[in-house]
Amino acid sequence: MLMNNFNPTAKLIANLIIVITSLIVFDPHTMGMLFVISSIFVLVTKSVNRKNLKAIVPLVCFAVGMLWMNASLARVENPQIIATLGPLRFTDQGLIIGLVLFFRIMTIGITSILFTFNTEPDVLILSLIKQCRLNPGIAYGMMTALRFLPSMESDLELMNAAHRIRNVRNKKWNLKKNSWYKNAIPLLAANIRKAERVAIAMEARGFQSDMKRTYYRTVNWGRRDTIFVALTVLIVCAIVLFSNSMGWLICFKGWRGF
Repeated sequence: MLMNNFNPTAKLIANLIIVITSLIVFDPHTMGMLFVISSIFVLVTKSVNRKNLKAIVPLVCFAVGMLWMNASLARVENPQIIATLGPLRFTDQGLIIGLVLFFRIMTIGITSILFTFNTEPDVLILSLIKQCRLNPGIAYGMMTALRFLPSMESDLELMNAAHRIRNVRNKKWNLKKNSWYKNAIPLLAANIRKAERVAIAMEARGFQSDMKRTYYRTVNWGRRDTIFVALTVLIVCAIVLFSNSMGWLICFKGWRGF
């Protein structure tokens, strides 16, 4: 079973279900089960590769940082010190908050990375147009905005190259003074011109009207997509109900910070 075989809208709905549940729940048992189920799904679908791992590494570092910071610095009521490390005092309640945030960050991050790396933007846009009745003008505008990101990077490289050519005799000054605001206005002006040309092209092709359109490629919703979304709902509901029956479930608890 591969993630690419599912409809992008189905994957988006499943991802949103897990993300919303992770944001509502605030206890380590439920969040831990959601994290384990998400990790098992990633392994079963064989969605892990070097590119995904590179994106997960900084996510793990951030989650571990939140874990130890909350365990040692979180403001909690009636804390009990369970360990010390120099001036740091690790408390039981702080550790629980840290575990919740750790599992939440990892669960949301893993499911979002899984969705991003296994969904083509073009197919997602076509699916949103057909399954979610998204306006084609808005949909293709979103696609154009996504396509602008690589061109902005290439434009920035050209601007940096132009700055280096103009300051060949004083390379040290160029390295120190090449700040972001030197390229901000030219980059903004270049992308405004591109956006204007794209807007004219889209208007010429009838994207501003509600006319019926035809597509070279269509994305259909199949039985497996319905089963996939239904299984996601059932698994999440089963975890929440089991946690509630065990007396673990805590929802809508605010984070008090450090």
